[in-house]
Amino acid sequence: MRFGMISDYKNGLRLTKENDTTMIKYLLLALAMLFAFYQPTQAFSKKEIQAKRVNHTPKIDGILDDAIWKDIPVANDFVQLDPDNGTPSNFRTEAKFIYTDNSLVVGVMMFDDQPDKILKELSKRDDLNNSDFILLLIDPFNNGLDAFEFIVTPMGVQIDAKVVKNREDSNWDSVWKSGAHIGKEGWSAEFEIPYSALRFPNKNVQEWGINIIRNIQREKEKVSWNFIDKEESGWVNQSGVLKGIENIKPPTRLSFSPYFSVYVDKSSDKSSFETNYRGGLDLKYGINESFTLDMMLIPDFGQIQSDDQILNLSPYETKFDEKRQFFTEATELFNRGGIFYSKRIGASPKYRYDVEDQLDENEIVYDNPIEAKIINSTKISGRTSKGLGIGFLNSMIRNTYADIKDTITGSKRKYKTQAFANYNMLVFDQSLRNESYVSVFNTNVSVPDDDYMANVSGTEFLLKDKTRMFQVKGKALLSQRYEKGEDGLIGQHHQVSFEKINGKFNWSFSNEMISDNYNPNDMGFLNRNNVINNNLSLGYHIYKPKGILLAQHNNLTFSHETQYNPARFSRFTVYYNSRFKFKSYNSVGVYGNVRPMHQYDFFEPRVDGMKLRKGSSAFFGLWFSSDYRKEFAFDVEMEYGKRFSTDDLIVFSLSLRPRYRFNDKFTMQYRLNWNRQLDDMGYVNDEQIDGLTTVYIGIRNTAYLENRLSANYIFNNKMSLSFRARHYWAKAEYKDFNTLLDNGRLKAIDYSDNHDINFNSFNIDMVYSWRFAPGSELALVWKNSISSDDDKIAHRFINNLKNTFDATRFNSLSVKLLYYIDYMSLKKKG
Repeated sequence: MRFGMISDYKNGLRLTKENDTTMIKYLLLALAMLFAFYQPTQAFSKKEIQAKRVNHTPKIDGILDDAIWKDIPVANDFVQLDPDNGTPSNFRTEAKFIYTDNSLVVGVMMFDDQPDKILKELSKRDDLNNSDFILLLIDPFNNGLDAFEFIVTPMGVQIDAKVVKNREDSNWDSVWKSGAHIGKEGWSAEFEIPYSALRFPNKNVQEWGINIIRNIQREKEKVSWNFIDKEESGWVNQSGVLKGIENIKPPTRLSFSPYFSVYVDKSSDKSSFETNYRGGLDLKYGINESFTLDMMLIPDFGQIQSDDQILNLSPYETKFDEKRQFFTEATELFNRGGIFYSKRIGASPKYRYDVEDQLDENEIVYDNPIEAKIINSTKISGRTSKGLGIGFLNSMIRNTYADIKDTITGSKRKYKTQAFANYNMLVFDQSLRNESYVSVFNTNVSVPDDDYMANVSGTEFLLKDKTRMFQVKGKALLSQRYEKGEDGLIGQHHQVSFEKINGKFNWSFSNEMISDNYNPNDMGFLNRNNVINNNLSLGYHIYKPKGILLAQHNNLTFSHETQYNPARFSRFTVYYNSRFKFKSYNSVGVYGNVRPMHQYDFFEPRVDGMKLRKGSSAFFGLWFSSDYRKEFAFDVEMEYGKRFSTDDLIVFSLSLRPRYRFNDKFTMQYRLNWNRQLDDMGYVNDEQIDGLTTVYIGIRNTAYLENRLSANYIFNNKMSLSFRARHYWAKAEYKDFNTLLDNGRLKAIDYSDNHDINFNSFNIDMVYSWRFAPGSELALVWKNSISSDDDKIAHRFINNLKNTFDATRFNSLSVKLLYYIDYMSLKKKG
């Protein structure tokens, strides 16, 4: 659950190919014994509350003085979620529910005998700072898996989220009304949730899962109307029941969000400004009470936050977070099996880096788009009253060209860097009893001009016993790739785990197997294939205050990894992680891993059949986080690692994150990350000599330094100004070079090429946002970016920074107006 309400983390056990039969027998025997002897403890019963039908809604201002609130049943007797889970709340809270033909209205009175001490820091919509809040959770199908969250702070800031399978999608946005008021007896809030914001069954009598969660920030006390036992998995399934809603009909859900934007761009190596005008439309349509059509026509993503670029020397792809709203909102059904990574859609053109090889004499590339342009995207998603969730997504990208110019004749031509491509995904997800589910899904990427197609199909399941103490979960996936003139590649991936999920002590056993030909990366994301992982994880958690501690969490995981084909040992690792929260609300944690024997890295050499031998090692991390209620708060984290062999690797890093709250409107945060690695071993190059491949491995010292400054000034609950600046400096300096032998060891050689790297990335994102009407926004954005890399190492920060600002700079200033139009509102006015 969001906002630190529940933070259980479960790992799993994976079995090796060589010993899986014997271990599975023991695991099944142990599982059978645990099921046989376990007796469930007595749980709190679900509370019930009646909603009363009224003819009209009260004024939504947060003041509960309307006569309509009289004689309405009261939901009270709230129970602590934190810090003393299960004990009565120290603060009285009362909630009432009424409804009309169009909406559910909830009024909540939060008594507080010190209203002047209520914490009420302002924040942007969907952000939560140092503030009290009240959370309304609605589970319209009462299935314990899917729900909507609506949150209000004392200053009227709105936050909403969608929950699917107890996973929170905070990118989901809806249009609803709320009001908040601080008075002599505490503070109060009103919610008006239109039925168009919900999905519920089309039947005469409704029975919804419901819960109210209140946060008293200065006391760090969180309470809920229906008790949420932190030793039990999930929180939606621990809701109460709202009854009394009858004869309501799902409304027509149709809205349009047209936008218009203007961009003025300037590059430091060009004398002129470039102006672009863009316009488009987002459309949402409720096909029925359960399913919604969401279309994006001519999208514009130019105002999203810049990706944090890094120097990546590893054999694995860097994964960036998706920030485009269409692909973050209402996509929870598509997050299955790791086969949906939306940043593939509209990513860098496939042949972008081939352009230089296509130039004739005197030709230059004067425009080479870094992203393929999306034509449109469509998604349909929802869940029936029988618990069947269906999701369909389709996106198309257009032909993308680089522009080439002859410097002598002035003639121009185009080179296609990306052909038209179609991306789609289809998901069926059936909810079962006891918050269980099973899903089947498929992704397909088609590039007709290249005669290329990639297809991934799979299933995912979670099965809980009726006590909800144990669960079995797993997935099975099949990938297929077909390209003209080549044989199709087919690969598979499966994972299964057995887990005890409730109580102070929990455990899990899991096995994961990924074949050498499995590849979902046309539309999904996978760093490594050709592996078998076997994990045993043990966890012990204390949720009740004891001594100076409020809570503690301890996890220990044993991991054994081999290569899939051929089956060869890779590494054995013991991971540990403990974190403690004190009554002072400071927190501390320790974590790390130990690899007691040498390991083999089959990915660093970048050549099939080769491996790099690394010695035994240990890694240790320590972090501290102070009480965020105070004006000044900070986080600090330190890490140290060492390899116990002649190829010693020493890793040490430091992270500092201070923050200062000047007042309830203005906050600044600074972040410094510093990392240093000595005598690291890494791939340099490979070449063919007499029909054999020679791999060169370098011994290098690497370091990176990241400085990040952000500030937010919140004018009110509808208007904000944010600033974010980031400078990232990374370098790799090679000391020695070696050839890689068949046994994974190194042989020193003379090698004269320079592979040193000095990399810099600098970004500024400044955003003024005004939500001038429900669902509507005016945004003014300034973005500045600089990126440079060369083979000359800068050893002094000031000199390096100067060189960075001498590189090409790109500035963009944009204004975007988005207006939300609701069909039902237009119909009423008409």
